[in-house]
Amino acid sequence: MRDGVAVAAFLLAAALFGCGGDEVSTISGSTIRVGKPVTKGQSGAYALQIFDTEDDCGKADSIVDAERDACLPFVDRATGTVRLAYQLRVDGNAAPMSLRPDSITVLHNDSKPSSKDEERVSIIPHQPSSTGNLYILLIDGSGSMAIVDGADGLTRMDKLRSALLRKDVADAFFGDDGAASEVSLVVFRGESREPLGGKWVIRDREEFRRLIRDELQVGSGYTFLYQAVYYGAVGIAEVPEIRSAIENRGLAPTVIALTDGFNNERPSDVCADNAPRLATLLEKLQDVRLGKGSRGYQPEVFTVGLGKRAWKAFKVPEGLAVAPAQLCQGFGQYPINGGVEERGVDNAALAWIAKVGNGESYVEKTAAGLAEAFKAAAQKRYMWFEVRYKVDPFHLRRGFDVTIRLTQPYQVEATVPIYPNAWVDGPPGIPGADGWPAAAPFRATIVVLVTVLSLVAAWTYLPASVFNVRRALFGIVAGTRRRKG
Repeated sequence: MRDGVAVAAFLLAAALFGCGGDEVSTISGSTIRVGKPVTKGQSGAYALQIFDTEDDCGKADSIVDAERDACLPFVDRATGTVRLAYQLRVDGNAAPMSLRPDSITVLHNDSKPSSKDEERVSIIPHQPSSTGNLYILLIDGSGSMAIVDGADGLTRMDKLRSALLRKDVADAFFGDDGAASEVSLVVFRGESREPLGGKWVIRDREEFRRLIRDELQVGSGYTFLYQAVYYGAVGIAEVPEIRSAIENRGLAPTVIALTDGFNNERPSDVCADNAPRLATLLEKLQDVRLGKGSRGYQPEVFTVGLGKRAWKAFKVPEGLAVAPAQLCQGFGQYPINGGVEERGVDNAALAWIAKVGNGESYVEKTAAGLAEAFKAAAQKRYMWFEVRYKVDPFHLRRGFDVTIRLTQPYQVEATVPIYPNAWVDGPPGIPGADGWPAAAPFRATIVVLVTVLSLVAAWTYLPASVFNVRRALFGIVAGTRRRKG
């Protein structure tokens, strides 16, 4: 009988916690088994790691003990919730990232999660990076920045100065959380790209404000925007002061390019002339983002347009090929100087550059709007991220695959198989204040286990008990008959 109880307990434990093995791990305190994640990527330098075991979370030096539970996979069939954590790795090392929801795709069995809930997918950043940043501001100093826009009498350069002199913008650039950051102010006009005030790297807020207030002036010449972006994303890495900031002080580079118009290099330029130029720039941007440029220099690239959008409806196409019809919206043969630039800022090219540069693009008309754009471009980077999503609970009754995919510029993904137990659910999650359930404490699993084991034990003893009761009852009946006989 004891052997029967032991076998029953073993079978129950196997049903609850799985059989384990080299390719399947069991999440402690749950009925979830997780297979080994498979990573795919465009470049050998980049990889996406999904944390599937406690050992993974324990070895990740960026995960603090207080957040370790959020690192582990979690499935709650009661609410149809799945939770996983991931980290970008470059050359085998953890790499901090900014949160870019539009560049993250989550797939449940190769389909985007669908649920009746309004919030189907949530991306939560964890562990702000302690690494400081080097912000490289590329500022358009061409003649058009002297134009007065609006009734306030301010030139475009006046608006830019006003935005950069705000305290909250300086706080965003230089950091207020202990991570020392630095700024490089580079003015471009014509084919010239010069550091403001002759200083390639600025470490002090007051020096930053002084240079903006006293040195930032409008010049002359065409914009040469694409060459300026190429210089900020590639060429500037060879400047000794910039190289020292990256290699010796470990700063992560972020390029922010501001302009008020279109790329313009010659008086005869028409909009279509910019299509092959932009395609060449995008290819070079992707190369440097994938580690094919100067080693250690892989900047994120943001773009900021000052003015109104030239193209009201534009969505960045996939790929790096640039067709004039996509870039110019039917105005391919219109001149740039005095032509399409009168429509506003080339938001199409700016959005394309930012997407390939893994940044964001902003177009603003006011100093306040510019300030918000600069603060957004200077947002924090994080060491790992948590993905939560909801599906119909029916789809969690059997094994399923979860894929996390990072698009431009990394183009890496990882897929992990998850095996909920087919017989017994783990304890339901605990509702959180944010509307997402959290894993129940281990004692809840013990209660489930003890209860089910008790039932199994009772079932194991039941046949013997029934046999003994029947024997006793029939023995009494037989004795009564003998006495009557």
